Amino acid sequence: MSVTQTGQSIILKNGGMKSILRLINHLDFFIQREAMRCVANFAGSHRFRQYVVKEGGVETVTVAATTSGGIDVLRDSARAFSSFSIDNATRSIMIAQEVSKVIFKLSKSSDSQTQRFAALALCNICLGTLNQRETVVKQGVLRVLLFLLRYPDVEIERCAALSIAALSLGSIKNKTEIMKHGFIAPLISTTTYPDKNIQRYAVLALNGVALGESTETKIGIYKEDQLSSLIALVKSEDVECIHSGIYILGTLAENMDIRNFFVSSNALHIIVEKLATGSIEVKRAASYLLGLVAECKDYHYLLESASALEQVVAIASLVDEECEECGAFSLALLARNKSFQVKLTNMGAVRPLVSMMARNSASEHYAADALVQISNNRETHVRLAEEGGIQALLKLGQGKVAAGRDDLQDQAKISVGDFAKAVSKQF
Repeated sequence: MSVTQTGQSIILKNGGMKSILRLINHLDFFIQREAMRCVANFAGSHRFRQYVVKEGGVETVTVAATTSGGIDVLRDSARAFSSFSIDNATRSIMIAQEVSKVIFKLSKSSDSQTQRFAALALCNICLGTLNQRETVVKQGVLRVLLFLLRYPDVEIERCAALSIAALSLGSIKNKTEIMKHGFIAPLISTTTYPDKNIQRYAVLALNGVALGESTETKIGIYKEDQLSSLIALVKSEDVECIHSGIYILGTLAENMDIRNFFVSSNALHIIVEKLATGSIEVKRAASYLLGLVAECKDYHYLLESASALEQVVAIASLVDEECEECGAFSLALLARNKSFQVKLTNMGAVRPLVSMMARNSASEHYAADALVQISNNRETHVRLAEEGGIQALLKLGQGKVAAGRDDLQDQAKISVGDFAKAVSKQF
């Protein structure tokens, strides 16, 4: 009856749940097994799961999982935990009662199904709040996850990698512990597996560790295999792997030493290619990475040789806030290179910059900076006039600017003045 929701409803209406929970501790193994199976079925129902918890289901299953030696009982207890841990309120109860330590034991069972359910339960527990995640780490989950990440079962490895990704997000303490436990090497190794899902989860975990201002985590990932596995991910045909690979390269490239190594690895052309042909998520990640590379003037000609200038202009022209911002940021940096000012103008950089300034978009300050830099070259003035650049500069010179950007307004006035002088000389 507990297999269907109709049967579950009948059992609950007749007060059967308390009796079923009592039977879990029955001395007869077969009765114990069937009672546990019934509870696991109830736990798998989002409609009736809460009633099991209210009757003390979590505590009863925990005791049974600790004392029983039956494979079937342990398997269904792990299945019940994997369902209980989905709900936030029940997850809090499980963490407070240190049920995770019982799940640790189940995750090392000789039965593969028990292991898989236990790994899934741990994954759900690791998706809790920041405080919950840090508490679970203190309870010793990392040692178990390291074991599961190396276990030769794809489903278990997926859960382990996803658990690490969840634990690392937003917690410097957890990131430090993950580094100390030696997760970087197995995670990078996992990105080379043929299974695409596990590749995605592994690089997601690495991204979680790398995100933030900490240099230690970024250097730790970089030193493991010199970015070769991550660059290989970018070369794959899987869209999510490409996006995740470029995203983590952008995160790591926030460190100058890693950025220098990335540029020297001759992988820029790959990023530019993906920028041109990839999905909008890929374009966002790739444009951010190119923006970081453009910060160094020494790399401008490498960007030009990789055909990145055309793609930066194209990105700035997209109707997407993130792409606009990254494109405008890159154009502001590239336009400071005098040899690029005419080239960028001829590629069509003026029109999207004028559009951003006219719409008062979030990228307006970068767009204004880029337009002012381009206007410093008299050879761009005709194109500026044709595409509304002069009007945009005039508006910038007369309007309000952000605090600390008075120099930009002054440069805009100078540019408009130079343009006026050039026109008067022609007449």
